[in-house]
Amino acid sequence: MTLPLTVFERYMFYDDSAEYPMDSFRLLRFNGCLKWNLFEKAVRAVLDVNPLLRSIIKRSKRRGLVWEEMCLDAFMKQCIKLCGKEECDENGVPVPERLDIEHQSGFRIYASYTGTTTAVLFQFHHSASDGIGEMEFIGDVLTDYSARFEGKTPPVIERKPELLPLRGKSGLTLGNYFRHFFDTMFTTRQLVFGRPSPLKPDDNIPARVIPDYYKFCAKELTPEESKICFTKAKQKRITVNDYLLSVLFQTIGEWNGYWVQSDKNLVYRVSVPMNLRAAKHSGIPASNTTTMIFFDRRHRHCGKPKWLLRSLRREMNWVKRSGQRHIFLLGIWEMEYLFGGLRRFLKRKCCRATAVLSNLGRVWEKLPLPKTKDGKLRVGDAVLHTVDASPPIRFGTLVSFSILTYSGRLRFTMRYDSQKLTAVEAESFLQLFCNEIYRQLQL
Repeated sequence: MTLPLTVFERYMFYDDSAEYPMDSFRLLRFNGCLKWNLFEKAVRAVLDVNPLLRSIIKRSKRRGLVWEEMCLDAFMKQCIKLCGKEECDENGVPVPERLDIEHQSGFRIYASYTGTTTAVLFQFHHSASDGIGEMEFIGDVLTDYSARFEGKTPPVIERKPELLPLRGKSGLTLGNYFRHFFDTMFTTRQLVFGRPSPLKPDDNIPARVIPDYYKFCAKELTPEESKICFTKAKQKRITVNDYLLSVLFQTIGEWNGYWVQSDKNLVYRVSVPMNLRAAKHSGIPASNTTTMIFFDRRHRHCGKPKWLLRSLRREMNWVKRSGQRHIFLLGIWEMEYLFGGLRRFLKRKCCRATAVLSNLGRVWEKLPLPKTKDGKLRVGDAVLHTVDASPPIRFGTLVSFSILTYSGRLRFTMRYDSQKLTAVEAESFLQLFCNEIYRQLQL
C-alpha cells in the first residue's frame, strides 16, 4: 500500500528532529511475566492490519511524500527488542532510540524483565498514528495475546485498511472553507507570530543528549479520589478535560512566578489534541485522525479559577459545536500551499506552546479480558498494573501531559525536557498540579 501523507502527517514529519523526536510512548507495567513467543505472534497479527505502523516515508517526484509499506516478515526482525539491565534507566524502563521515519518504520517495542515484573514500552512516530489509534492498537495486541495464552483461536481484528484514505479528511465543503477563511487566517497568524511564554526562560541551552530524551514522572489518584473528581465535574456540568485544563493553567501561572517577575500580560498556550473520528472511521487502523486546538490565557487570568474555568468551558463548547476543530488543519494547509512556508516555519526554534494536554479518557474498559477485584486487566497470567502515556515535547514546550483512567484511577503522566528541567523541578511541577486538584476537590 502506497499512500500520500496528509497535511497533518507532513506537519509531524517536518517537525521531527534529532534533538526533539516526534514520537509518543505507551509504557505498560505488568505484575508477572509475558510469554514472549506468544506476544510476538500477537504483535505480528495486529500489525498485519495496521500498515502505517510498518511503513516508511519516501519522497516521490510525482506524489511528494508517500507512505511505503514494508514487508511484514522483514519488519518483525527489527520491531521488538528485549533489553538487558544495562539498556534500562534507573527505574527499569528501557531506553529507546530515535525513530528515523525515512529509513525505518515509525513503531518499536522495547521490553525488560525485573524480577517478577515486566515493563513493555511501545514507541510510535507521531506521523504514523495519534493517541487514540495507538491505544486501540495496544488493546488489540493484549486481546490477541490473551486468547493465544489460553489456547483459544484469536478473535478477528476488526480493522479496515481500506479506510485509511479517509484519515485527515476534514469533511468541510468549499463553502464551509470560505466561511472559516478568516478564522483560519487568525490561527495561522497565531502560530506564526504568537509568542507564548515557556515554563522557564530560554537561556539558549544547546541540543540535548539523545539517549536522555525520554523522561517522565507520574501521579495517580485513588479510585475514591477519582470518583469524587468525576462526580464534582458532573455536578458542575463540565467535562473532566475542561476542569483539568483549567487546573493546568493555574499551575503554570503559579509555577512561572518562581522563575521570573511575572508580567501580568504574559501569554500561556496549552495545545490540546482533539479526535476527529466519526462513524465513517469505525474500524480504521492506527493513523492520524486528529487535530489540535490552542488555548491562550494571560498570566493575570490564571489566578481567577472560576473565571478561567467558565471561559475555557465556553471556548471548548464553541469549538465542538462549530467547525473550529478543523481550523488548525486548514491553517497548516494554507501555510504550506498558499504561503509555501510550513517547513520553513517549523525549522524556527521558538516556543509555540507552553504545554500539551492529551486526555485519552477511560482506556480498555471494553476489552474482553478478565479483571482483578480492583479492576485491573489480567493478560495471560500477568496483571496489567499501570499504564503511562506521553505525547511528544518540542523546543520550548517543556512539559506534555497525558491523562487517562485505568481501573477507575485517574493517572497523570508528565513527560518533560530533561535539558531544561531537573527531575526535582519536574516532580514539583506535577505535585503543584495535583495539589491544586486536591485543594479544589477538598481531598
